[in-house]
Amino acid sequence: MIISLKNKFIFIKTEKTAGASIEIALSKYCGPNDIVTPISPEDEIIRKELDFRGPQNYKIPYSKYSLLDLFITIKNLKRPVFYNHASIGI
Repeated sequence: MIISLKNKFIFIKTEKTAGASIEIALSKYCGPNDIVTPISPEDEIIRKELDFRGPQNYKIPYSKYSLLDLFITIKNLKRPVFYNHASIGI
C-alpha cells in the first residue's frame, strides 16, 4: 500500500495483478511524508537496488490511536500498522 500525500494518490495492492512491481515503480515518486508499506524481502532488494524509497511511515503514530487501538496494542503486544493487501474499510 502506498499513500502519497505529495502526489495525491492511494495505491492498494490486490492479488495477482503485478502489485509488487507497480508498488516498486510508484515508490520512486513518493516523498518523505508518504506512507510506503514493506513488501517481500526479495522485492525490497529490487526496490533498494533501484534506489527507490523503501518502507516508511507505515506504523500508525501513537497520537492517532483510538482507545480500541491502545487496548489492542496492549493485548497483542503488537502495534497497528498499514500493510499490503489491507482493506479499504468501508
